[in-house]
Amino acid sequence: MIPEEIRGFLSQEGGSSLIIQGSPGTGKTIMALELMDAFLNHNPIYLTTRSTTEAMYQYFPRLRRKREEIDIIESKGIFWDKFFKKGDDTTLRVEKDAFEVYGMLDDPGKTDLSEFDMVCDRVDAFLPGTSLLVLDSLEGLSDKYNVSEKFLITLLNRCLIEPAHTKVVFILEKENDAELNYLADGVVSLQQKEIDGRRVRTLSIDKLRGISIPQPNYLFTLGNGRFHSFNPFEVMHPADYLTFKPIPNTKTSYSTGNHDMDEILGGYPIGSYILLEIGESVDNFFYILPVLTAVNVVSQNGSAVILSVSGAGPGEVKNYVFEYGLSDKLNSFRVVTEKNPEEPITEDFVVAYDKEYFSNKFNILDRETQKMYAEHGGDVVKIVDYGILETMIDQPALKKGIISEKKYTAANRILTIAICKHSTAPEIKKTLADVSDIHLKLYKCNNTMIVYGEKPTTGIYVIEPDVSHGYKDVKLTSVR
Repeated sequence: MIPEEIRGFLSQEGGSSLIIQGSPGTGKTIMALELMDAFLNHNPIYLTTRSTTEAMYQYFPRLRRKREEIDIIESKGIFWDKFFKKGDDTTLRVEKDAFEVYGMLDDPGKTDLSEFDMVCDRVDAFLPGTSLLVLDSLEGLSDKYNVSEKFLITLLNRCLIEPAHTKVVFILEKENDAELNYLADGVVSLQQKEIDGRRVRTLSIDKLRGISIPQPNYLFTLGNGRFHSFNPFEVMHPADYLTFKPIPNTKTSYSTGNHDMDEILGGYPIGSYILLEIGESVDNFFYILPVLTAVNVVSQNGSAVILSVSGAGPGEVKNYVFEYGLSDKLNSFRVVTEKNPEEPITEDFVVAYDKEYFSNKFNILDRETQKMYAEHGGDVVKIVDYGILETMIDQPALKKGIISEKKYTAANRILTIAICKHSTAPEIKKTLADVSDIHLKLYKCNNTMIVYGEKPTTGIYVIEPDVSHGYKDVKLTSVR
């Protein structure tokens, strides 16, 4: 997937030039190939100094499959001597003779612009259609032809971009060359950075003439040899809601309720204590992860106890239950919330306690868990937001309570999902992290929601909404 801003830029009328810059290994070539794949109707031509055509097919098998649509031109030495006559200013044309003129002026007797002979022929043959030319790399061609990078950009602009409306993409190994960036109509920078020792790839749109840039930064992956950028996170709703399809638990583990997460973690071990650490500015949609687990357990005749939190109060939990087609199992959920005299409890699945009682009786959730097990039998999952408990219980008591919760979870072979946020006190975070069996972190990067395992250690995955099953689910894509 190519960012919409870049697609729009290359779809404008007329010729244009785009620099894709970044240090080696950031994904410039793969992005260029993705552009050619996205614009097959633009007569894509790939001029490379990097290797032979056969080697390119070996590195990028997709090119072999597209060989009828994408021309690869190797940088090799054949001298051309054919010229086209110039047309009038309104006729689309290739000014091929300019290569000879510019070459002689720049480096008489040495400059050999052989490959551009073939490029010009193919662009000219496709007129009045628009061609897309990728030069990989600008530095390599500059060295090969004994000319400057500035010269090549100016030459292509004079010979192909302006007169033939060609779209030209330059691959540039160096970054932030102000002079070259000024000459191009668009500049995109690819970078690599680390989050907790894990590599992520980011794309920055530095400029695109004539195009609005509402999202200047993107996260992207090169998984399976393809360039795929991720759009900003956006909540989605199914067009038609269908009943949730449970994923079977095993004798040793609970399913997370999500196929991708099960593949990554192998499920949640029975009797385990799970920590979800939520970063700043993460949407409440993150709550879909523990909800999927709870819905999956309840779908298999289990029950769920939930400490009411923002985004998952009694009303929201009820909505989830109905959206997943479990209205007949509403009483298999128990939502524990603080008493509010202005909002009396009218639902059997809601239990309210006053704040003082919470402070003195920390084991309320365990008592409700025991009641649910006695009433319904089967497996039990408990979801606790320690940001809420932190406002009711002092830190020493809360830390003791966390350790007690961990012991209760293991002894009774249930599942506890603890949630802490960026505002949670460091001492509480540390205690939760220390006792947890699985510790997942959720953050936002370039407006994209990501998750990764701290315990066990995993790579970074992008969280995308998935409503293809007829209910709210998520798709997890590895950032490679």
